[in-house]
Amino acid sequence: MRFRNTKIMVVRVVLFFWMWVVALLCWAWAQEEPLLEEVVVTATRTEVPVSELGVSATVITEEEIQRRQATDVVELLRDVAGFTLVQSGSRGALAELYPRGGESNFTLVLIDGVQVNEAGGGFDFSSLTTDNIERIEIIRGPQSALYGSDAIGGVIHIITKRGMGKPTARLSTAHGVHSENGAYIGEQKISISGGNELLGYSLAFSRTDDQGILEVNNDFFNNTFSGRVDIYPREDLDLTLTARVHDSHFEFPTENGGDRPDRIFPGLDPDQYQDRLEAVASAQARFDLFPWWEHVVLFGVHWLDQDFRDPPNPTETAFDAPPGSKMDSLETRTTFDYHMNLRWEGLGFLRSITTLGFEWDREALDLENSSTFRFGPLPFGVFTASSVTEADRTNRAYYFQEQVTLFDRLHLTGGFRVEDNSAFGTDVNPRGSVALEIRETGTKLRAAVGTGIKEPTFLENFGGFGTVGNPDLKPERSFSWEVGVDQSLMGDRVQLGITYFENVFEDLIAFVPMPFPPPPVLPPNWFNVQEAESRGVEFMARVKPGFGLTLGGSYTFVDTEVIDDGGLSNLFFAKGKELLRRPNHSASFFVDWLWKGLNLHLNGTYVGDRDDTFFTVAPGPFGFYTFVGQRMENKEYFLLDLAASYTIERPGRCPLKAIRIFAKARNLLDEDYEEVLGYTSPGLSALAGVEFRF
Repeated sequence: MRFRNTKIMVVRVVLFFWMWVVALLCWAWAQEEPLLEEVVVTATRTEVPVSELGVSATVITEEEIQRRQATDVVELLRDVAGFTLVQSGSRGALAELYPRGGESNFTLVLIDGVQVNEAGGGFDFSSLTTDNIERIEIIRGPQSALYGSDAIGGVIHIITKRGMGKPTARLSTAHGVHSENGAYIGEQKISISGGNELLGYSLAFSRTDDQGILEVNNDFFNNTFSGRVDIYPREDLDLTLTARVHDSHFEFPTENGGDRPDRIFPGLDPDQYQDRLEAVASAQARFDLFPWWEHVVLFGVHWLDQDFRDPPNPTETAFDAPPGSKMDSLETRTTFDYHMNLRWEGLGFLRSITTLGFEWDREALDLENSSTFRFGPLPFGVFTASSVTEADRTNRAYYFQEQVTLFDRLHLTGGFRVEDNSAFGTDVNPRGSVALEIRETGTKLRAAVGTGIKEPTFLENFGGFGTVGNPDLKPERSFSWEVGVDQSLMGDRVQLGITYFENVFEDLIAFVPMPFPPPPVLPPNWFNVQEAESRGVEFMARVKPGFGLTLGGSYTFVDTEVIDDGGLSNLFFAKGKELLRRPNHSASFFVDWLWKGLNLHLNGTYVGDRDDTFFTVAPGPFGFYTFVGQRMENKEYFLLDLAASYTIERPGRCPLKAIRIFAKARNLLDEDYEEVLGYTSPGLSALAGVEFRF
């Protein structure tokens, strides 16, 4: 074990050393044109260059996705500064994101402007693919002043590719294996896009098959359709229609504590699975009544259908008993948003954009659940429960934002949003930011402050799964501030950034067990009784020295602490302890080289030690089971991925315009690690394929 740890440390040091040696050499190279500046819309709902933003922003482009050969969005989010992405096992397993030490339901996720979180902020990234994505915009810190509930810790906006130019079709097929058991991996993709001055279209379909990394019940498949149509009937009017559908099936044998706990009786389930069908669609219109007066109308729907099945098999696993367990859940959201942007450039030294908006949305849940759990000998040690939950709530919001630029250097942004929610009432969230550009030195100074909220989940508000909901819950709250410096050198070919942030999370909702014996009228199980803090530093660097070479890296330090556990003293949220699954140290780097038709992309990810819980089960007296949970340290790990491709262009009248041969290896060093303690994470896997462009 000592030799293995030493070997990994040597690899890390060597890679880190050469990364920065090459970065320093770039100071002697000055042959390329300056990089084009990124423009984002998520931070302000208007198109703004990154250099004018006072908040921390990251843009992942279509080009970066292609060079990395990322099929799943989780591959990209793992390396974003300030984020911790955790997946409970193999591909298809629950994948959650912790922003800047916050909870896993603190990030608002948008697809083409439509919120796709479950009510209460939860989002499973496991089936979200990169198909047909033009860019991913990431804004860190609370953004409830623009987007309301669930934007308590940040916003991730997936934007579908706009079709343009001559019709282009792409067809690719890839096949590979896992090193653990030789299980098959397959990725098939097809897309078509094009457009002119009147119409643009972009359509894509993909199929992913992964037989998993465990010997028992670990298959996963995912079908994804994505489409966008843009219509330009007039110069001052744009119409956009988008749709995205995920249809996935995931088989998982884990029941309690993962697949690795040392049980002395069977614990893996041979036929447990979950089906997910998720769809999001939007219709948007942009109309310039005057050059200075823009109107934007968006109508969106989100539909999430989840079915869980665990048939009874008491001879195969310790916990199942007839009639088994199942869950049928349908959650929907309907959204209408209108806002206007008033632009003013009346004086040479001043320009401004005023945004006024209104949003209405309705969330609804239809849930049927029945579960049977065996904790001892039949028929006595069996617990059976069932529940039906039908609930809905509506929200009306009014928001205001003012962007002012002075002398084309000082950028001030401020605004607030008023929520009128049928569940938690009225709430107001402000925010403000400032950015100062010092172009003579390529420096930007920035700062931001704001508040955020997250509404309760349907379970917390209305109950279910054997719990009693609390209709009087308040939203969870955050107060956050940050300061940062961005530095550009050598005509933007070297970009550096550092940010310090602090967060306070208040009114966190916790489960409070029912008193024993229970009273005649059961009290709620959910209350706003907990508080936590986080603080940290984010550092990023990107270097483009020339010769087709691009280098980049990021480092994040996060320190978290539970301030008030609500008097509950449980393993998951213990006063004075760090929050679970948030490493103090994490980092990533990449080296990308493009030479003629050859592209090589090396990517490294480091995640440090972090606290987690470990749950074990053992036979107890009289045939009943003993359940033991303990807080443990989950060890650090380092992952190295490699992607390579070679493109052969075929100019002329031949319908086949290009052939791209590609291959990728994940976890190249075959690291043995667990993102969630007790759940096996994938070892080395390899995939190769070919893409045809017509």
